[in-house]
Amino acid sequence: MFEYLLRRYEPSPQEVLEVLELHQLSLEFRQEQHYRAALEADCENHYRLAQQHQADHAAMQNELNFFALFWRKESTGKK
Repeated sequence: MFEYLLRRYEPSPQEVLEVLELHQLSLEFRQEQHYRAALEADCENHYRLAQQHQADHAAMQNELNFFALFWRKESTGKK
């Protein structure tokens, strides 16, 4: 009765190639998305760390330098 529905559909080689190309393209797109997301996260981490280092450096500039006191005493004692 509906034998035409039961026939197996066999795609042409051109259709198979198109499907495989689309699949490869989608894989490459997902890999690129993953790479860019990882790169962005790494850059954000780098900028955050650089800001923390700058804040630490600014805080150290305002602190008393105890090592300079020791170096001055040693250099004045040797003369």
